[in-house]
Amino acid sequence: MPLRKPAGKRRSTDSGVEPDSGALSQKKKDQRIALFLSDFDQQAKENIQEMKKELDSLLQTAEKALAVELLKMPVAIRKMKRKDLL
Repeated sequence: MPLRKPAGKRRSTDSGVEPDSGALSQKKKDQRIALFLSDFDQQAKENIQEMKKELDSLLQTAEKALAVELLKMPVAIRKMKRKDLL
């Protein structure tokens, strides 16, 4: 016997998007596009700020790790020039 889908709610055929049958004037379309673009720009700026904060955090972590490793080395090696050490 073939499997049957359980009965459920039927979906509406209305997608919620207004038809493009000339209902909106060009001015309103331009306003919507401008609003969308400004929102996109704002979200991009927020994402960039968040990434900068994460980068600063990672840099601080790396600097702290380097400081700890330098403290583990003997004083003579710490004061040595990198060229001489290599």
